[in-house]
Amino acid sequence: MEETLLELWALHFIYLKQSASALVPVTICVVIHALGIGLARSFFRRFELLGRHFRAFGRWLVVVGVVAIMLVTHWVEVLAWGWFYLLMGILPKGRGAVLFSVNAYTTLGSSGITLPHEWQGVSAFEAMTAMLMFGWSTAILAVIVQKLHSVDE
Repeated sequence: MEETLLELWALHFIYLKQSASALVPVTICVVIHALGIGLARSFFRRFELLGRHFRAFGRWLVVVGVVAIMLVTHWVEVLAWGWFYLLMGILPKGRGAVLFSVNAYTTLGSSGITLPHEWQGVSAFEAMTAMLMFGWSTAILAVIVQKLHSVDE
């Protein structure tokens, strides 16, 4: 019983360190995403008339542009997490850090790269952050597509 309590206490400190450290890339990703979504909205506002005047082809061009901006935004967020792994000394090589980050961000988990034991919980923070960022992107994309399709009504 006493041993179990000590193990739980030790986990508390490990995850406290991981949680506190993960707040940095989480915050950076939220800021990056807000900027990316702002850029996507500006793009939509600028080219919305293209979608209205050129019917289906113009709409597809606008949607492709918005999606491209969102994909670049997500990629920059992956790179931010990769830099975090490098700067914290969690992963030693840039390529491996980015590959791990891509797999954690997309929740594939198939890179074969693992984090050191004391940092293994951080990848869950990256995955949770990514799910929120994907949801945010999806919500904005749904609004944009709805606005483009409401032209016909």
